[in-house]
Amino acid sequence: MGHVVLLGDSIFDNAAYVPGGPAVIDHLTAALPHGWRETLLAVDGAGADDVATQLRSLPADATHLVVSAGGNDALGHSGLFRHGSAVIEPSATGGGKIARAVGRVATGHDFDSGGCRVYG
Repeated sequence: MGHVVLLGDSIFDNAAYVPGGPAVIDHLTAALPHGWRETLLAVDGAGADDVATQLRSLPADATHLVVSAGGNDALGHSGLFRHGSAVIEPSATGGGKIARAVGRVATGHDFDSGGCRVYG
């Protein structure tokens, strides 16, 4: 039996954007094997730093964490894209914070954060 927890922003907490249609959590519910559970902790509008707060509500039986965060942080810097020759260096800062937060929480749960992958 597994328990998938969705953390982050409106990529997962998207019910407001699909009125009358299935939200991500509904798709996940339908796709999970019998006996598995799902929890939506992601919050529309959340930033990368908010994931640590969401982790405080992590169910004790969580086995899989899925995080999508940073889009709202990027929107906060969208003015950079209005300059013709702006160069934006990729940064793992946000992903690093998330990975460290997951690692701290993982020590109190029955899963290994060594499987944590940060894509960005």
